[in-house]
Amino acid sequence: MKKIFILFLGLTIFFGCDSYLDEVPDNRQDVKSLEDVEELLVSAYSDAIYNYVEWKSDNATFIIQNTQYPWMTENFSYQPVVSEEDQDTPSYLWEKNYQSIAHANQALEELSNIEEGDVDYKNSLMAEGLITRAYNHFMLASVFCLDYQTNKSALGIPYITAPETQLEVVYERGTLEETYNLIEKDLLEALPLVSNDNYVGTGKYHFNKNAAYAFASRFYLFKGDYAKCIEYSNKMLGEGLVEVTYIRNMEEVFTGSGSVAIANNFIDVSHPANLLVVRKESSTVTRYTRRGYQANTEIFTEIFQLNNPQGSNDQRNLAYGSSSSSARAQPKFTELFKYTTSTTGSPYYIMTELRGEEVVLNRIESYIRENRLDEAIADYNVMASLRYDNGGQLDLATVTSYYGGTQQEAMLDLVISERRKEFLREGLRWFDIKRLGLEVYHVIEANTFGTVLKDVTLSAQDLRKAEQIPLKAIINGIKENPGY
Repeated sequence: MKKIFILFLGLTIFFGCDSYLDEVPDNRQDVKSLEDVEELLVSAYSDAIYNYVEWKSDNATFIIQNTQYPWMTENFSYQPVVSEEDQDTPSYLWEKNYQSIAHANQALEELSNIEEGDVDYKNSLMAEGLITRAYNHFMLASVFCLDYQTNKSALGIPYITAPETQLEVVYERGTLEETYNLIEKDLLEALPLVSNDNYVGTGKYHFNKNAAYAFASRFYLFKGDYAKCIEYSNKMLGEGLVEVTYIRNMEEVFTGSGSVAIANNFIDVSHPANLLVVRKESSTVTRYTRRGYQANTEIFTEIFQLNNPQGSNDQRNLAYGSSSSSARAQPKFTELFKYTTSTTGSPYYIMTELRGEEVVLNRIESYIRENRLDEAIADYNVMASLRYDNGGQLDLATVTSYYGGTQQEAMLDLVISERRKEFLREGLRWFDIKRLGLEVYHVIEANTFGTVLKDVTLSAQDLRKAEQIPLKAIINGIKENPGY
């Protein structure tokens, strides 16, 4: 059995700089009260983005006018990302999520040693520790593992449930099924204890009750337990026909004097549809017309015009760009900046990590897979009325005529199409590509005449759909993903 050095590089709240490599770390923060635990849990939310995986999906293409850094091309062409370890890379996500897990674990351990204090307050902190630990592991598994439903025996990720107290720690990846079982255990233990009572303001920067139900809804959809997905979606949406509480009117959202105003509408924390918002560090996601592999006019046409059984304008078909670039994007993110000196600092943005529309679409897909098609089309029409100029009037016969196949197959095509439209630039399309076994074709390089110089096809069951484990982790003993 191999041993590796501590997984959480740079965890300065527990360890001081690099000196922790020279001795067993014991200079931990002194936590004495429930308020101290609450403060510790603020760092249990990762500021690393995962939606760079959008560039691996069919929502992104080669943009000759954009700057393509080597690590972007590695990502886009399904190679291990080894040329960069900073923001917007797999290494950064791996490190930051495990740091957040370490904070959650430390909070849970300290919580077990505090006997005094309000019981409900303590339980809510326990819930936040458990659910952040589960969510961070879940997102790591979503990126660095294959899809669950057809690959249960494939490699999972190290699931860390206790603070590190030794210099060298043994970690094993186990199977993906084992990883999912541990995520589910933490999630189910947390859900009954989640409370909204201790958060100031909207509480949207924490796992409030609705955010917790949204996470459960996504987890069970990805797991393929559609009855459970419906059950936990209903805890937020209620049973019966969906109401518009958690569905924004996109005509109102995508309206404003410029992309910044529109993006601010989209991330508005006061709207019930935005369930969990997280501060994310990124220097590329908001700069779509200058950097990386992005959507272009052809992709927007494919998504919003060529796949539209409504036959009317889709309010989400809002493609911002510039005259010097063919990159196009919906304004969903606004770049902010944290100054560390008078002239330097780091860019960041606020991301709507979980939102109500996802829960609605999760339930619709689960209805379809359970062959509850009347309920699915009814919910869809409520949502479509807030997306299309003439939306909300489809029936099963019309959908089946448009897509072909059985009614169930046609409805599944419809909801997968809607998910692609709804979550453009947010990364969820890549996870759908993985769990649905879709093929992706990418042009890696082309000249100004459009001649393809280099391309790659990712097949339906390609092992490269599991992001390669960071090189630093592989060197230290974590088993690498096959297929590269």
